[in-house]
Amino acid sequence: MRELFLTASVRDSDFGMARAVLEGLSWMRARRTTHRILFLHGQPQPRQLKNLPLFQQSRYLPFWKELSSHLARSSYVVQTAYEAVPERDFGTGAAMEFNLLPATLRWTDLPDPLRDLPVTSRKKIEIPDQTSLLPAMAENGFRYQSEVIQESYSLVRDNVEFVFSRYYHVPTDAGAAAGAGPRPAASLPAWADLRPVDPAQKWVLNVKLNVFDDTQPDKVKKALEELLAIRAELAGVFDFRPIDRRVFDTRIAPPPAIPGRG
Repeated sequence: MRELFLTASVRDSDFGMARAVLEGLSWMRARRTTHRILFLHGQPQPRQLKNLPLFQQSRYLPFWKELSSHLARSSYVVQTAYEAVPERDFGTGAAMEFNLLPATLRWTDLPDPLRDLPVTSRKKIEIPDQTSLLPAMAENGFRYQSEVIQESYSLVRDNVEFVFSRYYHVPTDAGAAAGAGPRPAASLPAWADLRPVDPAQKWVLNVKLNVFDDTQPDKVKKALEELLAIRAELAGVFDFRPIDRRVFDTRIAPPPAIPGRG
């Protein structure tokens, strides 16, 4: 699958109006979700996934096989995303049962060079509804590196998705500070105590299109043209700018939460 998207930043003071504009455009109310995203770093030397029979019962086995082929040529940072509920998972002292909770595994490749266009285009694999992801990935040499909380508001018009996202730090686990190595935090702080990644608390707006059969250049070109038309439609409201593709290079490190910032 290929993902194409526009990117703009929105000041916190403008967020209410920006969301209202897109709610009017899409004729729907924005859906709020929060996710706990763990970043897992692969081994220095790329290699295919082993023990694929672990995933044989998954209807997403073709995605696992495709991911394995990409990991054979380069080492990447991948994400495991767990939906979190502020009233249930924050500030209660309870630990998340990662092996029991379904999660989405996310992998993205280095985006294609698109000259000075404001559209980012990259290969993407998302494998949803997976349990026991952490031990399965650990068996394949992936180690926990860091994590963030993602707060999002999503809207859809036809096949186009509009997503506002904002990110928050998760405090380092005490065991990691004592030299036991990085690991997920034992529990999450209260929502009000989360510290935003961007001190200005800006939102990132992505306007996304997915091309599932990206072996056909005409479909990718059509998606590109559709996003450029949306950019023109929203000119004067949102400033969609070209983003250096190296910002999204997950062969090196987790992507920054604020595109264009380190």
